[in-house]
Amino acid sequence: MPLMICSILLSCGDTDTSVASYGTRATHVISSTPIPKMESPQVATPLINSVVIIGDSLTVGTELYGATLTQSLYDAEVTKVFVSAENGRTTSEGIDELEQLLLIDGVVVLALGTNDVASGTPDVFGEQIDRAVAAVPESVDIYWLNLYTDQWVSDDAYNAIIDQRANAYSNLFVMDFETFASPNWLEEDGVHLTPDGYISRTAFIITELGLS
Repeated sequence: MPLMICSILLSCGDTDTSVASYGTRATHVISSTPIPKMESPQVATPLINSVVIIGDSLTVGTELYGATLTQSLYDAEVTKVFVSAENGRTTSEGIDELEQLLLIDGVVVLALGTNDVASGTPDVFGEQIDRAVAAVPESVDIYWLNLYTDQWVSDDAYNAIIDQRANAYSNLFVMDFETFASPNWLEEDGVHLTPDGYISRTAFIITELGLS
Protein backbone atom coordinates (compact mmCIF):
# COMPACT_ATOMS: atom_id res chain seq x y z
CA MET A 1 0.00 0.00 0.00
CA PRO A 2 1.25 3.53 -0.58
CA LEU A 3 3.53 4.86 2.12
CA MET A 4 4.14 8.56 2.59
CA ILE A 5 6.39 10.10 5.19
CA CYS A 6 6.13 13.87 5.49
CA SER A 7 7.47 16.00 8.31
CA ILE A 8 7.18 19.79 8.77
CA LEU A 9 9.46 21.34 11.36
CA LEU A 10 8.77 24.87 12.54
CA SER A 11 10.71 27.16 14.83
CA CYS A 12 8.78 30.20 15.94
CA GLY A 13 8.94 33.07 18.39
CA ASP A 14 12.25 34.90 18.58
CA THR A 15 14.05 32.43 16.31
CA ASP A 16 14.00 32.28 12.55
CA THR A 17 11.12 30.35 11.06
CA SER A 18 12.16 27.30 9.08
CA VAL A 19 10.42 24.56 7.19
CA ALA A 20 11.80 21.19 6.25
CA SER A 21 9.69 18.46 4.73
CA TYR A 22 10.68 15.19 3.19
CA GLY A 23 9.32 11.81 2.26
CA THR A 24 8.87 9.01 -0.19
CA ARG A 25 6.03 6.99 -1.57
CA ALA A 26 6.77 3.35 -2.32
CA THR A 27 5.03 0.01 -2.75
CA HIS A 28 6.42 -3.13 -1.09
CA VAL A 29 5.19 -6.68 -1.76
CA ILE A 30 6.62 -9.58 0.29
CA SER A 31 5.54 -13.14 -0.45
CA SER A 32 6.99 -16.59 0.24
CA THR A 33 5.12 -18.22 -2.64
CA PRO A 34 5.34 -17.52 -6.37
CA ILE A 35 2.88 -14.96 -7.63
CA PRO A 36 1.38 -15.71 -11.06
CA LYS A 37 2.00 -13.06 -13.66
CA MET A 38 -1.03 -10.96 -14.44
CA GLU A 39 -1.67 -8.42 -17.11
CA SER A 40 -1.76 -4.94 -15.61
CA PRO A 41 -2.59 -1.60 -17.17
CA GLN A 42 0.29 0.57 -18.26
CA VAL A 43 0.98 3.33 -15.75
CA ALA A 44 2.77 6.42 -16.98
CA THR A 45 6.12 6.98 -15.30
CA PRO A 46 6.37 10.46 -13.76
CA LEU A 47 8.63 12.80 -15.71
CA ILE A 48 10.32 13.77 -12.45
CA ASN A 49 10.73 11.33 -9.58
CA SER A 50 12.69 13.50 -7.14
CA VAL A 51 12.52 17.24 -6.39
CA VAL A 52 14.62 19.27 -3.95
CA ILE A 53 13.57 22.86 -3.22
CA ILE A 54 15.78 25.22 -1.20
CA GLY A 55 14.60 28.72 -0.39
CA ASP A 56 14.22 31.58 2.05
CA SER A 57 11.19 33.15 3.79
CA LEU A 58 9.28 33.29 0.50
CA THR A 59 9.50 29.52 0.31
CA VAL A 60 8.44 29.29 3.95
CA GLY A 61 5.32 31.19 2.94
CA THR A 62 4.83 29.10 -0.18
CA GLU A 63 5.00 25.94 1.93
CA LEU A 64 2.66 27.14 4.67
CA TYR A 65 -0.05 29.13 2.90
CA GLY A 66 -2.74 27.51 0.78
CA ALA A 67 -1.59 24.66 -1.46
CA THR A 68 1.78 23.65 -0.05
CA LEU A 69 4.70 22.84 -2.30
CA THR A 70 5.22 19.44 -0.73
CA GLN A 71 1.63 18.28 -1.15
CA SER A 72 1.38 19.75 -4.65
CA LEU A 73 4.47 17.83 -5.72
CA TYR A 74 3.07 14.60 -4.29
CA ASP A 75 -0.22 15.29 -6.06
CA ALA A 76 1.81 15.56 -9.28
CA GLU A 77 3.14 12.01 -8.62
CA VAL A 78 6.64 13.04 -7.57
CA THR A 79 7.76 10.22 -5.26
CA LYS A 80 10.61 11.91 -3.37
CA VAL A 81 10.30 15.49 -2.14
CA PHE A 82 12.58 17.62 0.03
CA VAL A 83 11.66 21.24 0.78
CA SER A 84 14.00 23.31 2.96
CA ALA A 85 13.32 26.98 3.75
CA GLU A 86 14.42 29.49 6.39
CA ASN A 87 13.68 33.12 7.07
CA GLY A 88 16.63 35.34 6.26
CA ARG A 89 18.51 32.60 4.40
CA THR A 90 21.16 33.96 2.05
CA THR A 91 22.17 32.32 -1.20
CA SER A 92 25.44 31.18 0.34
CA GLU A 93 23.58 29.47 3.19
CA GLY A 94 21.21 27.81 0.74
CA ILE A 95 24.09 26.45 -1.34
CA ASP A 96 25.68 25.13 1.85
CA GLU A 97 22.51 23.05 2.28
CA LEU A 98 22.62 21.88 -1.35
CA GLU A 99 26.25 20.79 -1.05
CA GLN A 100 25.46 18.71 2.03
CA LEU A 101 22.73 16.76 0.19
CA LEU A 102 25.24 15.16 -2.24
CA LEU A 103 22.58 14.72 -4.93
CA ILE A 104 23.14 12.33 -7.82
CA ASP A 105 19.75 12.57 -9.57
CA GLY A 106 16.44 14.40 -9.66
CA VAL A 107 15.68 18.09 -10.04
CA VAL A 108 16.67 21.06 -7.87
CA VAL A 109 14.69 24.29 -7.50
CA LEU A 110 16.59 27.18 -5.90
CA ALA A 111 14.54 30.15 -4.72
CA LEU A 112 17.37 32.25 -3.33
CA GLY A 113 18.77 35.75 -3.71
CA THR A 114 16.20 38.08 -2.14
CA ASN A 115 18.27 38.40 1.05
CA ASP A 116 21.42 39.16 -0.95
CA VAL A 117 20.07 42.26 -2.72
CA ALA A 118 20.47 44.72 0.16
CA SER A 119 23.68 43.30 1.63
CA GLY A 120 25.60 41.62 -1.21
CA THR A 121 26.75 42.28 -4.75
CA PRO A 122 25.64 40.77 -8.07
CA ASP A 123 29.17 39.45 -8.73
CA VAL A 124 29.27 37.52 -5.45
CA PHE A 125 25.74 36.27 -6.16
CA GLY A 126 27.00 34.92 -9.49
CA GLU A 127 29.77 33.06 -7.69
CA GLN A 128 27.15 31.38 -5.51
CA ILE A 129 25.28 30.25 -8.62
CA ASP A 130 28.55 28.74 -9.84
CA ARG A 131 28.79 26.88 -6.52
CA ALA A 132 25.28 25.53 -6.98
CA VAL A 133 26.03 24.15 -10.42
CA ALA A 134 29.27 22.58 -9.18
CA ALA A 135 27.38 20.89 -6.31
CA VAL A 136 25.41 18.52 -8.58
CA PRO A 137 26.18 16.33 -11.62
CA GLU A 138 25.38 17.72 -15.07
CA SER A 139 22.52 15.22 -15.26
CA VAL A 140 20.69 17.07 -12.44
CA ASP A 141 18.69 20.04 -13.73
CA ILE A 142 18.67 23.20 -11.61
CA TYR A 143 15.79 25.67 -11.86
CA TRP A 144 16.45 29.11 -10.35
CA LEU A 145 13.33 31.03 -9.36
CA ASN A 146 14.20 34.63 -10.14
CA LEU A 147 13.51 37.59 -7.85
CA TYR A 148 10.35 39.66 -7.68
CA THR A 149 10.47 42.53 -5.21
CA ASP A 150 9.56 46.20 -4.98
CA GLN A 151 12.20 47.55 -2.62
CA TRP A 152 14.36 50.63 -2.50
CA VAL A 153 17.18 48.44 -3.86
CA SER A 154 16.53 47.00 -7.34
CA ASP A 155 16.89 43.27 -7.95
CA ASP A 156 17.36 43.72 -11.73
CA ALA A 157 21.12 43.14 -11.63
CA TYR A 158 20.60 39.89 -9.73
CA ASN A 159 18.05 38.60 -12.21
CA ALA A 160 20.46 39.53 -15.00
CA ILE A 161 23.12 37.38 -13.33
CA ILE A 162 20.71 34.44 -13.16
CA ASP A 163 20.00 34.83 -16.90
CA GLN A 164 23.72 35.10 -17.64
CA ARG A 165 24.59 31.93 -15.77
CA ALA A 166 21.66 30.05 -17.32
CA ASN A 167 23.12 30.85 -20.73
CA ALA A 168 26.47 29.48 -19.59
CA TYR A 169 25.35 26.18 -18.02
CA SER A 170 23.40 23.50 -19.90
CA ASN A 171 21.62 22.21 -16.77
CA LEU A 172 20.63 25.61 -15.30
CA PHE A 173 17.22 27.09 -16.18
CA VAL A 174 15.37 30.24 -15.16
CA MET A 175 11.89 30.17 -13.63
CA ASP A 176 10.79 33.68 -14.60
CA PHE A 177 8.54 34.46 -11.66
CA GLU A 178 9.21 38.19 -12.13
CA THR A 179 7.32 38.20 -15.44
CA PHE A 180 4.55 35.95 -14.12
CA ALA A 181 3.87 37.70 -10.81
CA SER A 182 1.27 40.38 -10.13
CA PRO A 183 1.93 43.55 -8.08
CA ASN A 184 -1.28 42.74 -6.22
CA TRP A 185 0.50 39.77 -4.64
CA LEU A 186 3.10 41.86 -2.81
CA GLU A 187 2.70 42.76 0.83
CA GLU A 188 3.50 46.28 2.05
CA ASP A 189 7.17 45.41 2.62
CA GLY A 190 7.60 44.89 -1.12
CA VAL A 191 9.12 41.44 -0.59
CA HIS A 192 6.71 38.95 0.90
CA LEU A 193 3.49 37.79 -0.74
CA THR A 194 -0.17 37.65 0.14
CA PRO A 195 -1.75 34.20 0.62
CA ASP A 196 -3.05 34.41 -2.97
CA GLY A 197 0.47 35.23 -4.09
CA TYR A 198 1.93 32.20 -2.36
CA ILE A 199 -0.74 29.92 -3.81
CA SER A 200 0.02 31.28 -7.27
CA ARG A 201 3.75 30.83 -6.65
CA THR A 202 3.20 27.15 -5.88
CA ALA A 203 1.15 26.70 -9.06
CA PHE A 204 3.86 28.50 -11.05
CA ILE A 205 6.60 26.20 -9.80
CA ILE A 206 4.56 23.08 -10.54
CA THR A 207 3.82 24.34 -14.07
CA GLU A 208 7.43 25.31 -14.76
CA LEU A 209 8.50 21.79 -13.81
CA GLY A 210 6.05 20.42 -16.37
CA LEU A 211 3.99 18.66 -13.70
CA SER A 212 0.62 20.36 -14.06
